[in-house]
Amino acid sequence: MPALRLITSRTRRKSPSNRPAPVPSGMKAHMAERPASSFPKPALAPRRSMPSDIQWPSGTGEFFQSLTSSARRDFETLAHHFECRGAEVLIAEEQKPLTILFLLEGEVSISMNSPEGRRFLLGIARTGEILGLASAISGCPSEIRAEAKFPCKVAGLYRQDFLDFLSHHATASQNVARELSLLNARLCERLRILGLTTSVPVRLARLLLEWCKDGQLTKNGIQIRCTLTQAEIGECICTSRESVTRTLSELKSQGLLRFSGSNLTIPSRLALAFFAGIDSRPAPDLPAA
Repeated sequence: MPALRLITSRTRRKSPSNRPAPVPSGMKAHMAERPASSFPKPALAPRRSMPSDIQWPSGTGEFFQSLTSSARRDFETLAHHFECRGAEVLIAEEQKPLTILFLLEGEVSISMNSPEGRRFLLGIARTGEILGLASAISGCPSEIRAEAKFPCKVAGLYRQDFLDFLSHHATASQNVARELSLLNARLCERLRILGLTTSVPVRLARLLLEWCKDGQLTKNGIQIRCTLTQAEIGECICTSRESVTRTLSELKSQGLLRFSGSNLTIPSRLALAFFAGIDSRPAPDLPAA
């Protein structure tokens, strides 16, 4: 799915408490050329360090797991909290790594565009995940676009502050390494779906199997909450909305999929895997349905 460069004086840095809050990239702020005093304010007023009322996310991300109380205090000292509206761009393609963003609440679509303007949807970042991590670590311009699907709560750190934080807290560094490894695994899986599969029904079936990893096991099968439109699902597997509509109907008619609103239910993961032409033996990290 996967989702900013720090403006720092080489001779003198302001204290975190006096710095302006990081802002979404959609606000036309050329931070690299502006002095700190001229930074624009974010769309909604930022919330400064609030260790007493911050709810630490417990989503799918790895970064916040097992952090010590000392690391959490240091994080809150450096973080600037703000809210963004739905459809607001948080990271643009080719954007310099000024800051790094932590999604505390909400959902953000991660995509990339071709020179012709065709969009490839890599996935949806959810509570607990980091936006722009690879770019922040490497220092290279962003390869992805991160756009809020709904109003979100975000914590932002200046890139150098984040790197300094990692150098002082070993657990945070290990969590970041694990997060990058999982990100690489997800991207490899998506490439496997697109590069080694020509059939649209099989590509969609394999995408659903990928989503099963985050699904909930119920008495009726594995339930997946999907907030994507059929057009956006098509962007995930490089096909049209019409093809997705036909394929969903086909899977439903064969009893491989049920859907109601934003909830998709996979009655049998094994049957869906057989349809996709892959090993149908249960995987240890998937619900056994």
